[in-house]
Amino acid sequence: MKNTLIIAAAIVFALAGCRNNVNETSASNPAEKSVKKVDAQKFFKENIAKAEQLCMDERASDVADVFGALYTFLDIDNDGVDELYIRDDASDSGWLLCCGADSVQLVAAENYKLHLSQLGNILMLSGSAGTGAFYTAYYEIVNSSCIGPDFFELNEFVWGTEDSIRTVFHPVSDFDGDYPEEKTRPFFQKVEELKKTKDWALLNEGKTFKPLYELDGKVPEDER
Repeated sequence: MKNTLIIAAAIVFALAGCRNNVNETSASNPAEKSVKKVDAQKFFKENIAKAEQLCMDERASDVADVFGALYTFLDIDNDGVDELYIRDDASDSGWLLCCGADSVQLVAAENYKLHLSQLGNILMLSGSAGTGAFYTAYYEIVNSSCIGPDFFELNEFVWGTEDSIRTVFHPVSDFDGDYPEEKTRPFFQKVEELKKTKDWALLNEGKTFKPLYELDGKVPEDER
């Protein structure tokens, strides 16, 4: 249990740091501001180097690589502005990025243990957090910007008993100090209701992907 909580704390600080880095153009929540409509596909093509660097900085495995990866555009919050979803199937890695506040923002990174699921404009990153532990983080896409992760859950099972320990962290309010508690609670309550449904769908299922070199121009040798 001690090791699992140490891992959880490390995840919290990593997520908090990621959130600070990608919101460098705005000191407040960009989702609360009016967002002008942008051509997201053109935006990401012009800023693909920044997007790829964010992906590589947040990769969970040394074999994860955006070079030779695939991509597709998704409109998670149905606001007419697309998000960019990159997948490296060779390492079972993925990255979701959005362009709120006129900056490239990394929403979440997948790996062979953690995968994204979607229900409306809410995203869930979930999977194994080690032996006997299951990790879940929740994100909300609003006005092409990411709110969250406002909190994540760590369920640790105690072997030999029917009990489990459920720990809920609020990294934004507890560690960043950016959001007061009253701003995290509505989202928390919304997720508590959504968790009761089985309508969550894996983000990478049923999507049509294209080679990423169509955006960055870096054509692998075997594709030339």
